[in-house]
Amino acid sequence: MSTETYVRNGHHVEITIDHDPAGQCTWAYTIDADGFTEMRDRPLENAEAAMQAAKTHANAKADALPAGDVSE
Repeated sequence: MSTETYVRNGHHVEITIDHDPAGQCTWAYTIDADGFTEMRDRPLENAEAAMQAAKTHANAKADALPAGDVSE
């Protein structure tokens, strides 16, 4: 399992990539430690692809929120 944290649009994003027993990768993230979004039903072939998919999803969600107070 790997984790990456960063700030997007003033919001704290934390992404976690996990490997299933078959070696496929799934992702999950939180924004401002509130709520939990995950993609478990469509695993990807490697951690890099899973991280990119998670970032794309999380960034779109963070960008749709009003700007937060966390400095970038």
